[in-house]
Amino acid sequence: MDSNIFKKQSVHHFIVDSESGPYKTIQEAINAAEPGSVIKIAPGLYNDNIYINKADLTLEPKEKQGDIILVVQNNPAILVDLEPGQSCKVCSMKLSHSGNSEDVQEFFIFINFNQQNNKRNKIEEMIDDKEFKLYIFGAFGGQQDAIAQYQNFNPENELANKFPIEKDMNTIVFVQGGTLKMENCLLSLKLFKYKFLLIFFFILFFPKQSFIVNNKKNILPAVVVAERGTINFNHVEIKGNNNHETIGILVKKGNAIIEQSKVYGHLMGGILIWSKKQNDVRISNSKIYKNTKVGIHCIGEDAQVMIEGNKIENNNGPGVRIGIANKSSIVRNEIKLNQIGIEVVSGDPFIFSNKIDKNLTDGIQTSSFNGSRCDGKIKTNLSICGNKENGINCKGKNNYTRIESNSFIGYNKKAGIKADDDSQISIFKNKITKNLQQGILLVETSSAMIEKNEITDNIKANIALGGMNSHNTYIVRNIITGGRCEGIFIVEGGDCWVMHNTISENNDGIVCMSSVPEITKNEISKNKSNGIMLIKNSKPTIFKNMISDNDGIGLFIRDKSCGKIHDNIIKSNEIELVMEKRNQALQNIITTNSVTGDIRVPQIFDCNIF
Repeated sequence: MDSNIFKKQSVHHFIVDSESGPYKTIQEAINAAEPGSVIKIAPGLYNDNIYINKADLTLEPKEKQGDIILVVQNNPAILVDLEPGQSCKVCSMKLSHSGNSEDVQEFFIFINFNQQNNKRNKIEEMIDDKEFKLYIFGAFGGQQDAIAQYQNFNPENELANKFPIEKDMNTIVFVQGGTLKMENCLLSLKLFKYKFLLIFFFILFFPKQSFIVNNKKNILPAVVVAERGTINFNHVEIKGNNNHETIGILVKKGNAIIEQSKVYGHLMGGILIWSKKQNDVRISNSKIYKNTKVGIHCIGEDAQVMIEGNKIENNNGPGVRIGIANKSSIVRNEIKLNQIGIEVVSGDPFIFSNKIDKNLTDGIQTSSFNGSRCDGKIKTNLSICGNKENGINCKGKNNYTRIESNSFIGYNKKAGIKADDDSQISIFKNKITKNLQQGILLVETSSAMIEKNEITDNIKANIALGGMNSHNTYIVRNIITGGRCEGIFIVEGGDCWVMHNTISENNDGIVCMSSVPEITKNEISKNKSNGIMLIKNSKPTIFKNMISDNDGIGLFIRDKSCGKIHDNIIKSNEIELVMEKRNQALQNIITTNSVTGDIRVPQIFDCNIF
C-alpha cells in the first residue's frame, strides 16, 4: 500500500459540533486528540480559548458551507506552544478578540477577581510612560516642546521591541513555540458584523454574570510571534479597528512567512518585525494598506527581512520603515499613497525594482541617527514618481546612500533627488527627468558623486548645489539637457568638479555665483541663453571645454568674477565672450582660449592721450 494513502487512512478525525458533538468545544477535541490528528469543526460560534501543544494537528471545517467563528474575551484565542521543528495547521476559520475594544465595551463589561486586578498590566505601564506615549501617539495639544521631544526620540526605542509579550496577553494568535500554518482565515479586531449575535451568545451562556466596566485601553495585536515561534500564513486577512489601537502582526525575534495575505486598518502599524540575522522573515504577494503609523516596520541589526511583490498603499505613515543597521530587502513592490513611501533610519536596506509613486511626502527618505551610518542601496527601481515632495530625500551626517540605475525618477513635486544635512551620497546611472523643481538638489553642507546620469527636462535647475562641503561633489560624464532654468547652478560652492558632461538645451548651461568649481572637458552647447555665466565673485577654473552653438553668450563673465580660464574652444555662439568689467587677471583670455566671433571685452588700460 502506498505510504501516503496509509498515512491518510491512519489519521484520527475528531468532530466538533457545539450542538450535537461528540465534542462540543474545539479544546475538548484537541485534548482528546493524538499528534497528527485532524479536528473537523462544524459551522458555528465558539468562545473557548484554544491551546495547541500537540504536533501536526490540523483544524479545518467539517463542511464546505457555513462559517466557523471563534470569539474570545481574554488571553490568546489560539496559543501555539510546540517544540522547535513541530507544526500545526488552521484552515478556513474566522477569529476575533473582544479584549478592551470599544465596540464590545458598548455592551460588555468584564470582571476580574484574580490578582491581575491589583497589579498593573505591562502594556498599560508602557503606554503610561510619558516618553514612550509621546513617541507612539505623537505630541499632544500642539506643544512645541513635546514635538521637539518626539522628533528627537531614539528610533530604536520602537513599539516592535518595546511591546511586552506574555502567554496570557490579549491577542488572537500567539505562537510561543513551533510553527503555525494558517490558510484562508480571517482575523478581525472589529468583531466582524456579529455584535448582536455576541450579545445573545453571552446572555445565553452567562445569565448570572455581573459585569464591571474596564476602561483601560490596551494596544491589541492580532498576531504575536515569540522568539521560538514561526508563522506560515497563506491567504490570511488581518483586519484592524478604527476606534482602538491595534497591531496586525508583531514578530519578536521569531520567523514569519506571509504570502498572498491582507493586513489593514491597524492604528499602531500593520506588520512590526524585530528580528535577528538568523531569522527567516518573508512577506510576499500581499497587500498592506490603510494602517496608521507604518505599513511594515523592520528593526534589528543585520536582520534580512524579504519584502517582495506586495502592494503597500494608503498607510498614514511610512509604507515601509527600516531601522538602524537593518539589512532588509524591498523588492518588486508597489508602494504608493503612503505618507512616505520608504523611510530608512541609519539602515542598510536593498531597495530594488519597486514602483514608488504618488506618496504624500517623499518617495524614499533616508537619514542617519546620531551619526550612525546609513548605507542604503536604491537600485534599478522601475519608477519613483509623482510624489508630493522629493523622489528621494537623503539627510544626516554619515549618510552614504547609493542611488543607482533607477529607470525613472520624475514628476515629483519638489526635487528628483535631494541631499541635505551633511549627507554624502552617490548618484549613478539614473534617469532623472521632469521634476517640478530641481533634478538633483544638494543643499548646503551636503555633497554627492553624480556620474553617468541622464538629467533632463526638470523645471528648475537640472543640478543645483553649493555652500559648505560642496567641495566633495563630483559631476562627471552626465547628460544634462532640457532644463527650464540652469543645467548646473552652483551658488557659493567650493572646489567641486564638473567634468566630461554634455550640457545642452537648458536655459543656461552652467551658472556660478560666488563659486570656485573646476569645469573641465565638458561639451556645453545649444543652450537657449548662455553657455557658462559667472556672477558676483566667482573664481572657477575653466579649461578644455567646448562651448558652442548657444543662443546667447558662450562665456559671460559678470561683476568681479575671474579665475583660471584657458584652452577652451568658444565658437558659433550668438556672442562668443562677454566681460562686464575689466580684470587684470583676465587680460590674456583671448589668447589663452580659442575664441572666434563676436567678442566684447573692456579695454585693459585707460586711454591717456589727453
